[in-house]
Amino acid sequence: MKKYTYITLLSGLLLGACQKDLLNQQPKTQLTVANALVTYTNFQTYAWGLYDYFTGYGGNGFYPANLLSQECNSDNMAETLIGYQSAYINDTKIIPTTGGATSELVISGWDFSYIRQVNVMLDAINDAQLAAADQAHWRSVGYFFRALRYYDLIAAFGDVPWIAHTLNEDSTAQLFGPRTSRDTVAQNVLSDLEWADANIGTGTPDGANTVNQACIDALISRFGLFEGTYRKYHNLPNADMYLQACATYSQKVMTQYQTCMSSYDLVYNSLTLAGQPGIILYKLYAPNLTDHEFGPRLMGSTSENLDMTKDAVASYLCADGRPVSTSAVYAGDSTMFTEFRNRDRRLYFTVIPPYTVTVGSPNYTWSYTANPADAEYIHMMDTLSTPSNKPLPMVQWSQNENTGTVISEVPHFYLYNNGQPQAISQLGYFYWKQFNRYPLDASSYSTTACPLLRIEEVWLNYAEAMAEEGSFTQAVADQTINKLRPRAGLPAMTVASIDAGFDTNRDPDVDPVLWEIRRERRVELMGDGFRFNDLKRWAKGAYLNKPQLGVHVSNASYGNKLSIYGGGPSGYVQFFPAPVGWQPQYYLEPIPSQELTLNKTLKQNPGW
Repeated sequence: MKKYTYITLLSGLLLGACQKDLLNQQPKTQLTVANALVTYTNFQTYAWGLYDYFTGYGGNGFYPANLLSQECNSDNMAETLIGYQSAYINDTKIIPTTGGATSELVISGWDFSYIRQVNVMLDAINDAQLAAADQAHWRSVGYFFRALRYYDLIAAFGDVPWIAHTLNEDSTAQLFGPRTSRDTVAQNVLSDLEWADANIGTGTPDGANTVNQACIDALISRFGLFEGTYRKYHNLPNADMYLQACATYSQKVMTQYQTCMSSYDLVYNSLTLAGQPGIILYKLYAPNLTDHEFGPRLMGSTSENLDMTKDAVASYLCADGRPVSTSAVYAGDSTMFTEFRNRDRRLYFTVIPPYTVTVGSPNYTWSYTANPADAEYIHMMDTLSTPSNKPLPMVQWSQNENTGTVISEVPHFYLYNNGQPQAISQLGYFYWKQFNRYPLDASSYSTTACPLLRIEEVWLNYAEAMAEEGSFTQAVADQTINKLRPRAGLPAMTVASIDAGFDTNRDPDVDPVLWEIRRERRVELMGDGFRFNDLKRWAKGAYLNKPQLGVHVSNASYGNKLSIYGGGPSGYVQFFPAPVGWQPQYYLEPIPSQELTLNKTLKQNPGW
C-alpha cells in the first residue's frame, strides 16, 4: 500500500512539475520581452513608441496637447466658450475620481503607464545581446524618456511614487506603498539624466532627429530651472543645486547650437525642421495619416474659441525695446490698430493683426476700403511673412486663392460677425500662431512640423537661472536674449538701463531685470505650454486674480452687442466674469479619490 502511495505521490509531484514547466514556457510564436528586446534594432524599434509622449500638434486635434491645459489655465489665453473658464481661475477645480486618460493626462494625470512602458525597455537591457556601449546608450535613452514623464508628474503632484523597475502582481510594497518624497524623485531624475548625458552614444546613432546628448542636456536645462525655482519660491531645500544644473547643461547645448531660425513664424509653420538652426528635436508628420494635427493651418477651420488676453498682448515690448508703460513709440490702446503699432514682431505672428476690407462676390474676392488706414497691417504682413504663411486678409476654408471665405475685419467678434461665423473671437485677440497656408494632404490633415526642443528655450532657461543665482550680466544677455531680439525687430537688451522705473507695471516683488527676463520667456514661448507651470514655480498664482480682458472698442461700432468691462459705452471687451481667485492648494494637483481608496498609504496634497 505504501509502495503505491509513494508512486502516486511522486507521479503527482512530477506531473505538477511538468505542468508548471509547461505553463511557464514562453510562447514561441508570440512576441515577449524575452524574445522581442534582444538586438540593437529591437530596442530601436521599441523606442519609437516612446516618442509618442511628444504629442506635438496631434494631441487635442487643433493645437499642441498642452496648450489648452497650460496656456488657458494661465494669464496668457482663454478658451472662450460658456462653461470653459479655467477651473483654477474660477475656483471650480475638484478632486478627480481617476487619473487616467483625461484631456490633461500629458501634464497632470496621475498615470504611470508610460513609466512602465519605459521600464520594460530598461529592465530588458542587461539580458539583451548588446555590447556594453550599446547597453549604456539604450539605458540613457530610457532615462531620458522616464525623466520626461517624471518632470510632468513632479510638476503636478510633488511627491510621487518612484518606480525604477517593471512592477507585477507581487510588487505589493510599491503598488500599495506611500509616495516617494519630492527630494528623492527629483534627485533620481537629475542623477539619471546626468548619467545619460555621460553615456549616450555620440552623434546620432539612431538616425537624425532622435534623442541624443543635446536632447538630454536640454531636458536637464528645463527640469533644473523648474525644480530650482520651484524650490526657491516655495521654500524647499537644494534650489541652488538644480539651478546650477540648469546653467551647466544649458551651456553645453549653447556651445553646440549658437543660432536660431531667422523667422519666428517658420519655427511653427514649416513642413520640415530638418537642419534648421536651433532645432534640437521636432515632430515630423508624414502625409495622409489621420492621426495628424487637424487645426494648425489657415484653411479649413471655422473657429477654435481660443483668445489671447490683453494682459498677454501688453507683455510684448514696443519697437524701441521698452514696455508699453514707458515706451516713447507706444500709440496707446484706444483701438486695436493703435495698440499693435510699433510692437515686437512676434505679436503679429501670434495674434491676427487688425484690418478692414470689402468682401466681394464670390466671397473669396476682396478689395481695399476707402480708408487707407484699414490696410496698415495688410501691407505690413506682406513684408514680414515670408513665405506668405500669414498674409492678410484672413481666409477660411481655402485650399487656394480662388476658394474660401475672406474675413472682412479683425477684430472679428462672435457676437458681431457680419454674417461670417468663421475665425470669430470673443476678446478680439484671435490666436493664430500655428496657422499657415500650406495645402492639406489627401486626408485633409496638416503636416506642419512641430518643434519639441529648441535652443531658444535653453537660452531663456540659462538667462533665468543665472539671474536667480545673481550672475546675470550683459555678457549673459548677449548670449541669450539678445539672440532673440533681431527677428523680433527689437533693439538689444541693455542690462544697465533696466531699473525700477523701466516698467511701471512691473510686479514690485520681482527684480526689474528678472522681470524683463520673464517677459522675454513669456513672449517667445507664448502658446507653447509653459506659462501655467511658470506661474506655479514662481508662486505667482495671484497673477490670475484679474479679469481676462480683450481689445478696447466703442460698443456702438458693434451694434452695442459686446460686453464691456465696467459697463460703459466703450472700454475693454470682457467675456468671462471676474475670477474668484487663485487658491493656495492649486500649486499642486489633487490625487484622484479612487487612488486614495485603493491605497490607504497615500496622503492627499495639502488643502484638497
